[in-house]
Amino acid sequence: MLLGWFAISTQYVLIIQNSATDTIETTIRFFSFFTILSNILVTLSFTFFYFNQKNFFTRYATQTALVVYISIVAIVYNLVLRFIWEPQGLQKVTDELLHVIVPILYVFYWIKFTDVIQLYYKYIFKILFFPAAYLVLILIRGHFSNYYPYPFIDVFKIGYNQVVVNSCIVLLAFVVVSLIAVRFSRR
Repeated sequence: MLLGWFAISTQYVLIIQNSATDTIETTIRFFSFFTILSNILVTLSFTFFYFNQKNFFTRYATQTALVVYISIVAIVYNLVLRFIWEPQGLQKVTDELLHVIVPILYVFYWIKFTDVIQLYYKYIFKILFFPAAYLVLILIRGHFSNYYPYPFIDVFKIGYNQVVVNSCIVLLAFVVVSLIAVRFSRR
């Protein structure tokens, strides 16, 4: 829990310190990363679990969606994005926390500590709603702001056709990880 809040808050401070845009635009950009949104949701889930508060974030179905999201964060970052930049110092520590450590901890938590209930395969459509809505909103905002948080959805640099192809690949990853998670719930 503390690692998650540390990573999120440190990343915010680092992005503010290194930004060429004003604080409002930088804050909007910070919250435009699926990594940040997923880590916030996962860290909220950890926090409510720690304080033994039963709510939306501690329900098994929600936690299953969150394990899918944070797994995709780790997969996409480590297979696609890790090699396009070389963070140093505190940025490297924060980067590893957001993309490796917190995802691994959450998957472990989900496997070991959640109250398993059987989920139906149709639940996958609910899991996919958040990433689909995210993509639509990011593409709309990017059209007007000329800013896309990830290079594989940057319409101005790679064009709509490649963005569609890349989005379909990521969607397939979401579906596969969702199938695995729902199957796990039916063991």
